[in-house]
Amino acid sequence: MTPDDREQLQKQVELLQQELAESRRKMSELEQRTKSSSAADMGDIPVTISEFEDTLRRLVQRTAMIVQAEKCVVMVRDREAGCLVARMPAFGLTEEEVKSYRVIEGDGGSDAVYQSGEPLVLDSSQTANELAKLKVRNGISVPLLIEKRDDNNMLMERITVGVLNCFNKRYGGEFNDEDVRLLERLSRSAAAVIANAQMFQEVVAEKEKLVQTLESLTAGLLLINQKNRVVQMNAHARKMFVEDVTDPINRPFTDVIQHEECKQILQRMIQDSVNPLPSSLPPDEDKKPDEIRVYDPDGSEFIYQMHAATVRDDANNLLGTVIIFNDVTELRNLEQMKTNFVSIVAHELRTPLTPMKGFIRTLLDDVNEEWYLLEDRREFYTIIDENIDRLSRLINDLLNISRIERLGAQGLEMTWEKAELHEIADSVVTMQRGRTDRHTLIVDFNPERIVIDTDKDMIQNVLHNIISNSIKYAPGGGEIRIVARIEPATEERAESVVIGVKDHGMGMTEPFLKRIGEKFNRGDGRPKSGGTGIGLWLVKNIIMAHRGEMWAESPGIDKGTTFWVRVPVVHIAEEDNASIPMQKD
Repeated sequence: MTPDDREQLQKQVELLQQELAESRRKMSELEQRTKSSSAADMGDIPVTISEFEDTLRRLVQRTAMIVQAEKCVVMVRDREAGCLVARMPAFGLTEEEVKSYRVIEGDGGSDAVYQSGEPLVLDSSQTANELAKLKVRNGISVPLLIEKRDDNNMLMERITVGVLNCFNKRYGGEFNDEDVRLLERLSRSAAAVIANAQMFQEVVAEKEKLVQTLESLTAGLLLINQKNRVVQMNAHARKMFVEDVTDPINRPFTDVIQHEECKQILQRMIQDSVNPLPSSLPPDEDKKPDEIRVYDPDGSEFIYQMHAATVRDDANNLLGTVIIFNDVTELRNLEQMKTNFVSIVAHELRTPLTPMKGFIRTLLDDVNEEWYLLEDRREFYTIIDENIDRLSRLINDLLNISRIERLGAQGLEMTWEKAELHEIADSVVTMQRGRTDRHTLIVDFNPERIVIDTDKDMIQNVLHNIISNSIKYAPGGGEIRIVARIEPATEERAESVVIGVKDHGMGMTEPFLKRIGEKFNRGDGRPKSGGTGIGLWLVKNIIMAHRGEMWAESPGIDKGTTFWVRVPVVHIAEEDNASIPMQKD
């Protein structure tokens, strides 16, 4: 090698050393900022992965020039695959060649260098398999080593992070010991860049994993730094508060959140996190968590419970405040519905008891049975009997609720038999006609005679509940038509009968139609006409016990409603009953 060549090589080595020093400086800056950054800087990473890629690209190119190689590539360990894989950027290799170049454990060559930490010179007899596909004649492989030393420069640990390969000496030459020494010296720079890039990628991957985890939470999450700016806001929280498409990150939370009550609570929570109460003061165990009400674009109300916690670094320095928004809408609605249910049931129980008590007392007061005619007495007894039936149905409904909540729809005690549906409908309509003088009830079946497998009492309960609802929610009267038709068997279902009850009453909104059959659901905000709110829930479960389905249709408010149920004509075999789905509230 001529003196000019040595001088040129020395300049190349100095350039690489300068780039290594710059890379180390940036990595040190990254580590320092990561340790000392506040929550406000969590999204600002000073060094991008592209900078490492550019540094590695220049290093690979200059390494190939220094050792006069046609190809140069770095290989790193793939932990999941358990082998060495080539990585971009590379010199003299296409992206497809780099992707296909890998060395499994125990295959010699680069893997032997990685395992032993010793360099290897390859001649034409050692370039089979994968290297032959890359048109490699000869080459050098050196380990990429990171050395950790103590304050006295004593070696504490040596870690192999990969392998640096140079292939095909230019001008048909062969690699020699001097090339090995040069490549070992250059590999220290490559090892530092690779290690820094891997550490950076791991940090980015962990951050991405954390972000994805936060995004998938069903609760809303909001992270506010000490400057009152939004650092993190997951999808659920954005859905709650962000109406425009502007990125909320790094904006003041008072600009992002337009909910006035929520802003006031957040300001207090942040203040409490900055200036917490002295630990000597006992916590207020009776203090309830803050709750807010949020309305979506459709006007539906949601109730969120807010919980706040401080975020601190390893040195216990305050970074910010994280607020969790738990959706307790269903819980609050259920609590309110149960409270209403107890009140309604008490009223429903009292309703039949009052006339029963009154007429029994009237009859008892007539000791000599001379005040009332026989016809009057029979009327009194009939009223008492009807109210006993009403009380009995209510008690049975309550017992069925208990069974369904414990066992699902299959908890209902069903007595299966062949039954003529028109006869059942006629008996229900006869009883319901006695409760209204403003409605015309019509049974309209096609065909008129329909025989199905059912429990007579249960199917009567279904019709009683649906027709009773039609009467209640059509206070102006009108026609209530009970229809039925046979649906032939298809690939999806067996032969079925579809029963519908059509009225001309108050109608329903689309959101309420979706809630048909929910427990304690008693209307959609318009005037109600009593009831426990469990009738249609029981209907739904009775139909499920038949392996059928229930739904409702309505053109809109004040345009009437049609309730539909579909049940199989023939009862499902007993051994298949276990597959009846459990009722979900």
